[in-house]
Amino acid sequence: MKPFKIALANVFVGIYKIFLGRPGSRQSFDKGREFGSIAIFSTTALGDLLMNTPAIRAIKSRYPEAVITLVSGNRTAGLVRGSPHFDNVVYWDHKAKTMPRAISALRKFRPQLAVILHSKEPYDVLTAVFSGCEHVFKNIGRDESNGMGKWLTGTTTHDGGHLIRSKLELVKLLGCDVADRTMFVPIPFPRLARPAGRVAVGFQLGTSQPVRCWPVERFVELAKKILSCSPLHAIVLVGDSREHEYENAFLAGLSPDERERVESYVGKTSLPQLTAVVDSMDVLVTGDTGTMHLAIALKVRTVSLFVTADPRQTGPYQDDHLHQVIYVPFKPDDFNPAQRDRPMSVIGCDEVLEKILIATAGPVPVERTPA
Repeated sequence: MKPFKIALANVFVGIYKIFLGRPGSRQSFDKGREFGSIAIFSTTALGDLLMNTPAIRAIKSRYPEAVITLVSGNRTAGLVRGSPHFDNVVYWDHKAKTMPRAISALRKFRPQLAVILHSKEPYDVLTAVFSGCEHVFKNIGRDESNGMGKWLTGTTTHDGGHLIRSKLELVKLLGCDVADRTMFVPIPFPRLARPAGRVAVGFQLGTSQPVRCWPVERFVELAKKILSCSPLHAIVLVGDSREHEYENAFLAGLSPDERERVESYVGKTSLPQLTAVVDSMDVLVTGDTGTMHLAIALKVRTVSLFVTADPRQTGPYQDDHLHQVIYVPFKPDDFNPAQRDRPMSVIGCDEVLEKILIATAGPVPVERTPA
């Protein structure tokens, strides 16, 4: 079905170009031009938005006088609404049925240039073109075919390196300075009080894919060892409302006294509130999640666990001294049947505890075989 959608989208853009002459050719792009209105597309998840922020900063620095309109997904609205980094925000779920509304909203700002950092083909290119953009630049995602490529002025493709680098390489085509690769949180948020002496260890129990979840029983084992370190150690749980099952299983594994030292925010926070909670942690234990990227952007220490995902593509990409990465590449022949069913189980509790207790971060992750 998707090839048909892309073919149809190409027909629509071809007709549009015949009558209006847009989008322009690659040869017509002038890197020295000062565009007055720019649309930036980032319509997917929290982690994607945060990994796009270095490129967003670079665009704003390159075009300081431009009106910047962010096309944002509804799931990340709480992290961009009212942000001083954008003049306008258009919310769109990158679906075909809501595309006309997004186009109508965008056309009010007369964008001349679109930079698609993360969205969904072919609807993103259609929306950018039909909103009136003369030039469209796009970072081609790992799961995309670039079926609309002939209408794009410039592209970069994920080549196995870090996703942040791929986005920065795209905006480099615009003449942007891409030296700063640090992520940032787009909104101001209220700070939480940090009790004197408390050591707050955050747990992100769930991930976007169950295969990327560290087993709950390992989190239970880890919590017991952390809480035994001192009476000042505490566990802070974060996660969305879909993760109550993990939360309940985790709490059921603790004694009543241990549960008293656990503060759970699972399903209880907006994105600004989640930001404040993560900011108050001393360290966050997490898989490959949006919360991990939030902690990295906040310069909160992390211990991140990777098996089926690759930290060289989506792991920490800044402040190496703050982050510990445990990476066991998923190689089925090295895993027993139980580990193949639950790949993250190859990471042991004591290994994670050791990383938590290290005040400084380790080196860039190195592949190892499972113990």
